Amino acid sequence: MSMMDLLERLQDTWLSQTISQSTWGYPIIGAIHVLAIALFGGAVIITNVDDVRWMKSVGLTAVIATGALLFISAPVRYYDSTFFRIKMVLLALILVNSTLLFRQRSALRLGIALVLWRR
Repeated sequence: MSMMDLLERLQDTWLSQTISQSTWGYPIIGAIHVLAIALFGGAVIITNVDDVRWMKSVGLTAVIATGALLFISAPVRYYDSTFFRIKMVLLALILVNSTLLFRQRSALRLGIALVLWRR
């Protein structure tokens, strides 16, 4: 089974059809996605507060969950999009920056976060 076959099968599921054909489904999920990006981005940028780890976790979980729902609504279209692929690469870099590479607070981490989130 090719990737395109898998994406077409995913696009034919009831969840994909419900989101893409609903009047309010896609816009509500999109709005929650934007709010989650703001929460996660704000938590990454905050460097002088110790209790923002939960904000990162909640924000990241919401970004991934709502992003997956948005992707499921039209996976074939998104898979063919160059901008979507660039967005996924930037998301991967943001995840690496915020979780794996820089555990300590530093000006370098803040600079990388600002550059990545600016795009």
